[in-house]
Amino acid sequence: CCISLFLFTVLLSAQTPPAVQQDLMNFEPGELIVKLKDNVDAGITYAENGKAVSSFNIGELLSIEDKVASSKVMFHQKGIEASIANSEKMKAVYMAKGMTNPKDPLTMKNIFVLKTSDEQENILQLIQQIKDDPNVEYAEPNYIYGIDDFEVGDIITAEEAAKMEPSLVIEVNDPLYSSQTNITTTNIDDVWEQYTTGDGSQVIAILDTGVDYTHPDLAANTWINEAELNGVAGYDDDENGYIDDIRGWDFINLDNAPLDDNMHGTHVAGIAGAVGNNGIGIAGAAWNVKLMPIKVFQSTGQGNATTIADGVEYASNNGATVINMSFGSFAPSVTLGLALENAYNTSVLVAATGNSRVCIGPGLCPDNRQSAPYYPGSYNYVLGVEDGAGGYDNYDNSGPIATSYLNLLNYELEAPGSSIISTIPGGGYAPLTGTSMATPLVAGGLALYLQQRPNESKELMFGNLINTSTSSNIDFM
Repeated sequence: CCISLFLFTVLLSAQTPPAVQQDLMNFEPGELIVKLKDNVDAGITYAENGKAVSSFNIGELLSIEDKVASSKVMFHQKGIEASIANSEKMKAVYMAKGMTNPKDPLTMKNIFVLKTSDEQENILQLIQQIKDDPNVEYAEPNYIYGIDDFEVGDIITAEEAAKMEPSLVIEVNDPLYSSQTNITTTNIDDVWEQYTTGDGSQVIAILDTGVDYTHPDLAANTWINEAELNGVAGYDDDENGYIDDIRGWDFINLDNAPLDDNMHGTHVAGIAGAVGNNGIGIAGAAWNVKLMPIKVFQSTGQGNATTIADGVEYASNNGATVINMSFGSFAPSVTLGLALENAYNTSVLVAATGNSRVCIGPGLCPDNRQSAPYYPGSYNYVLGVEDGAGGYDNYDNSGPIATSYLNLLNYELEAPGSSIISTIPGGGYAPLTGTSMATPLVAGGLALYLQQRPNESKELMFGNLINTSTSSNIDFM
């Protein structure tokens, strides 16, 4: 095993861009994720709040008991049972297509997070040791994802914004609207004039560094869990596993105040759904929408796959119609992928393609560097968003429809992501640059799309969005 790991490291160093190398070796020390096969009885039961629990000794089963300090089961009953039902549907589809002996689709059942006794334990070697155990479906590191580097322009304070005169463009009275060329470039303003600015029926989950939901341009559009708001303090009124989650959840500090201690999440939220035509600051792509703050990243912009997967499950189980993911990594987490596959049944998934100028591939990029897909944006059930005029972003060298990957990895859309003005914590505004900024514009536009076409299949929606796009940016009209 040591020789294979050595060769793996040499190949990484010789063939892949530095950003890819860093992501593939960036995971939580002393942690690994193990999914046991569905037919293994791991003694899993569900608590009253639906959380999966087990006292099963997985270390003993895998003959690594001396190396395991603790283990816990991931996910809740609702998500696990939904993924099992989806797996059965997929098997029925395979049979209908005449596929012989297809591999059963994976479910969210029997997924454990293990912490090792020694934090310096060689996680990759430990995975090699257990991955061929007949009880194991897969084993992987707990990869770390990031919100990507982003450039910050001149900050406009809340006081300065309040003194600005409203823009007169198409009678939108938000003072900074004239600077929002991302709206006009993608013709979202035409959607406002001819169809809708939003009716509050759509919920956009912002999986990020948190959201300043006290911001004057965001407060009225912040999602409210009415059952908890009107319930008993300190009690899980809606029995979703989270106590008093009135405005979403903080999966970093494990509390009900998912406030932004970075900047990124608040900026993303404003692009998607800042209150429009209120005479304050900017107008979001959707003026009247519900923004669900889900904090899955620390103030440093780092977050791991298990935390993000928990956030995805929360968004899906609590009514998000769109899930915005302005983050990623070149390291694919099977666990996060399973949570997203399950969420795809209830939500439209949108993700950034990243800012490292690496093509999706496969093979060599036009600049002769090794290609690499960026996750989760490259999954075919996630709309991956590039910056239409960025030149810094990870890109799809084969276009939004064609792919040479057997699992159909691709990026589908492009939207403006450079110098995008939006909300920041404390009531201010600033222009930021990155595919993180292109992604929520699409998320907000999708909220308007879903409102107008609630019965359209996701497959048709994806096709329409791709086919109506220009050569550089999506066109929502």
